[in-house]
Amino acid sequence: MKRLILILLTGTTGIAAAQQPNAAQIMERFGARMRESAALELHFDFLGADAKGVALDPLAGVMYIQGNDYVVLNAEVEVYVQGVTKWVYTPGINEAIIMGHDPLSADLADNPFLLFSAKLSRDYRLTDKPEYYSDKGVDIVALNLIPTAKNPAYTSLLLRINSRTFLPHSLLYLSKDGARYEAVITACTLQNEGYPPDHFVFKEKEHPGVFISDLR
Repeated sequence: MKRLILILLTGTTGIAAAQQPNAAQIMERFGARMRESAALELHFDFLGADAKGVALDPLAGVMYIQGNDYVVLNAEVEVYVQGVTKWVYTPGINEAIIMGHDPLSADLADNPFLLFSAKLSRDYRLTDKPEYYSDKGVDIVALNLIPTAKNPAYTSLLLRINSRTFLPHSLLYLSKDGARYEAVITACTLQNEGYPPDHFVFKEKEHPGVFISDLR
């Protein structure tokens, strides 16, 4: 599920150098920006390296988020979450696993939308001052978040936001075992109209011969 961490982000105006907001203010504006729309469509490139520094194969995908429901699609796996049910489909073996989902989990691998929810402030703490820099002509502000949950799978999250648009740039995830994962947002579309409920449900009929494992 670590490879699904996907990611996300906020604001409408640039940050003047003389009046740079603090980390909490940036997160507040970021969250407000993301909550403006009924739903989100995020395209991403996923990169990573294991604890020994060996690079993982890059992976491109798309994520749809609406309220507490979401879908993650890429060549390796598809994840559908609606309410308290999660479907994990592996195209390579045509198998889908159905399991329970905890919408209150503080783990971003389970609930990536926490990045722009009010609940974030209770599960993570911001450290240090925001870091401002330019990346290939894009003005970035980086925020370091430390999880406060017990026994988290990761030690920190580095959230990078476009400081002029407050839309997501990337999310760097540092695992407890020393691995590093990064989701670079290549496109972020704010949807004024939401998706129908079945958009977040795995459609068995579209996958003839699929093997279903119901672990609920």
